Amino acid sequence: MYPQTPFRISVKTLQNLEEVLAAEMAALQVSQIEIGRRVVHCVGDMADVYKLNLHLRTALRVLIPVMEFPIREPDDIHKQAIKHDWTQYLSVDETFAIDPNVNSEFIRHSNYASVKLKDAIADCFRNKYNRRPDVDADSPHVLFHLHVDQHRVTIALDSSGSTLNRRGYRNKGARAPINEVLAAGMLMLTEWRGECDFYDPMCGSGTLAIEAAMIAANMPAQSFRNDFGFMHWNSFDKALWSKTKSEATKNIRPMPCKIYASDADKWQLRSTQDNIENTGFEEEIKVELLDFFERKPIGEKGIIVMNPPYGERMDEGNMEILYKNIGDHLKHHWPGYSAWLISSNEEAIKKIGLKPSKKIPLINGTLPCKFIRIDLFAGKRADWKTKQ
Repeated sequence: MYPQTPFRISVKTLQNLEEVLAAEMAALQVSQIEIGRRVVHCVGDMADVYKLNLHLRTALRVLIPVMEFPIREPDDIHKQAIKHDWTQYLSVDETFAIDPNVNSEFIRHSNYASVKLKDAIADCFRNKYNRRPDVDADSPHVLFHLHVDQHRVTIALDSSGSTLNRRGYRNKGARAPINEVLAAGMLMLTEWRGECDFYDPMCGSGTLAIEAAMIAANMPAQSFRNDFGFMHWNSFDKALWSKTKSEATKNIRPMPCKIYASDADKWQLRSTQDNIENTGFEEEIKVELLDFFERKPIGEKGIIVMNPPYGERMDEGNMEILYKNIGDHLKHHWPGYSAWLISSNEEAIKKIGLKPSKKIPLINGTLPCKFIRIDLFAGKRADWKTKQ
């Protein structure tokens, strides 16, 4: 079903989270880690594939490359792929699908590349069995990832199935929720691991608070997900998967801190509460209907991570006033805390009036953003620096 052990594994992620993902993979003790663009490679076996899918917070897909070749024209995809024995990955009675990712000047439509690979797989089966497996785009037994980068093609087995940001705890219907992988990546970048209390005062659907709770409890990222691509392979090792989950469960710990999620939007807060109920974190995450400017810290120190509006649907002047008020509120009411904020609106960020100690470029959906850290203190900044 998969290449001879050990084999190459490619883990996809979001732009600028590659270093974070590599650190996660190193903690899971995989070997030969190599960072690429929106991908981190390593070498391992199926135990590693299961472990990576279960634990990684900043991974989108865990892929096992099975074929790589150069092309000069689109038809070369079929010409090269037909040389491979695709019958080793699925039977004629099983289904498959192609997930294309094409970045090439001479292939204008990703569907065209996908059809070329689909035809090659079908022809391979016809030549051997005089029958071909069906395509099932929704729930295939085997999903192949097709990556075309100019003149280079890589075909991989997709062990994840649906993307790993789909954790399984979020109800449908929340307005513009932040991607779970981005949320987890932001939290990992803060280097917070539950050492102090956590606040998300603009919590939306609660993704940041839930991801924070999972990190603080050392809970695997996919604790609430029950379906992965590798489960549909005829080589699926149920005993190995059970062992992987059992070992992970032993390392879950009681929450070492308090987590507060608040928002001024009643509708959004209902979504937050539903999502938290899906995780069982009702006792660990305190949810409050509260405007950010009414939110005050409960302890003397902690961390704030927030995703305020960017102004995509609001007047620019209003946004600058909003961000100025955010800065004023943080300065006057949150001394001793570190505040992290993500936004695509750089002009509004400047109106916060507090100098960031860090600025990290990230992408939220299609929007280039800055993820900034602001250290808050009482009195003058120079006095605060002297105490450090």
